[in-house]
Amino acid sequence: MAINFVSMGNQDIINYNIKCKKTDLFVDLEKQLYRDYPQFKEVETYFQVGATKINRFKTVEQNKIKDNDVISVFRIDN
Repeated sequence: MAINFVSMGNQDIINYNIKCKKTDLFVDLEKQLYRDYPQFKEVETYFQVGATKINRFKTVEQNKIKDNDVISVFRIDN
């Protein structure tokens, strides 16, 4: 399956696609994202699919993420 990441509030991530399995932990996908967008390692972030916040330490399936879903990436500015 594949999921797409889009950053909210800025145009840093327009359409970043990651191939994964439904049994992959979301935190592993997050690590892949940070390899290509290292600026996001420097700020606090959270992720949503639809209106549901994603739990980083659950699998893709446990987070109810489906093939071709769009994951919104939000920066928390303190």
